[in-house]
Amino acid sequence: MQSHIYDTIVIGAGGMGSATAYHLAKSGADVLVLEQFQRGHTFGSSHGETRIIRFFYDKPFYTELMKTAYAEWRDLEAVSGKRLLFITGSVSLGKSGNQYTTAVRQSLDAAGVASEWWDAKQLTERFSQFRVSNDMDILWQKDTGFLYASECVLTHLQLAEQHGTEIQEKTPVGRIDWQADVPTVYTEDNQFRGKKVVVTAGAWTTSLLKELNLPLTVTKQQVCYYIPTIAAERFLPNQFPVFTEITTDNEFMYGIPFFHKKGVKVARHGMGQTVSPNACNRTPDSDYIERMDTYLSERIPELGNTVHAEVCLYTETPDEDFIIDAHPHCPNIFIAAGFSGHGFKFCSLVGRIMSELALAGETAFDINPFRINR
Repeated sequence: MQSHIYDTIVIGAGGMGSATAYHLAKSGADVLVLEQFQRGHTFGSSHGETRIIRFFYDKPFYTELMKTAYAEWRDLEAVSGKRLLFITGSVSLGKSGNQYTTAVRQSLDAAGVASEWWDAKQLTERFSQFRVSNDMDILWQKDTGFLYASECVLTHLQLAEQHGTEIQEKTPVGRIDWQADVPTVYTEDNQFRGKKVVVTAGAWTTSLLKELNLPLTVTKQQVCYYIPTIAAERFLPNQFPVFTEITTDNEFMYGIPFFHKKGVKVARHGMGQTVSPNACNRTPDSDYIERMDTYLSERIPELGNTVHAEVCLYTETPDEDFIIDAHPHCPNIFIAAGFSGHGFKFCSLVGRIMSELALAGETAFDINPFRINR
């Protein structure tokens, strides 16, 4: 056993782990990050170029937290000198009077975040790429955009290293001895001790914390990319918004403008097949791609058919709210998990929260909605 005791060991170097390491290191903590693969790997939930950032939620506490998350992302841009957050505005679509869009508007109003109801004519005048009917609710929100996700993870890790963080890649964790005097993390070849341990292991969280029986389900998710054959520039971030839609079949669709080379990203949120993170079929399903192509042929016909598709994982809780809490049996271990496919936009904030928990045992932010015992 190594005699050195770290202030904090972070397990997992994805979106949440990288941000946690940065905030801890920035505060002067002696930090070790253990990543089972390599930074930027494609096996979990944090890879890929883009993730939506938005204020609009049907649960008001998320809307409030996003105010700080936006500010933290802007701080990261300022410190790194990189552009990571792109504002495009968004349109949220749904059948007239649908519960979700109505609740979103109420949350935005309660938080003092401006939004506008549009009719079909207003939408097509502003964004003629869409085909919509007159019996739809259309909500415009100007502050929505997307994050350069893969670069956000790498930037957090680079800055953490600049502050002295040690990052060990290709180092899977076998178990955590939470009953030891000092929490001890075991890998195949070594063991590490930390005054605090932060578990940000995504889809592998349950295997590391078997004693807790956390209600986490890992599902296979798929995203499709589209490159219009005519006037592709109409789908660049300065000409095309982020969009979401609750369909009449109660599917949650979303899309992100053309960024870099892959094209316009469109996917269905959730509703994926339950899988093991170590044995997931990484080949996209043909029926899923066909469903997305059919949807877009009606909503945005200029996009044509899928040119590329990818697989990623969600780690979901039953209520789709996060788990951010201390280990119920060990106050020196903290858990951030179950981000249910909508957590990446919060990485900058969750990193700060986990840092506060590890350094002070408490946080200034209200994490009651995310407690394990809820």
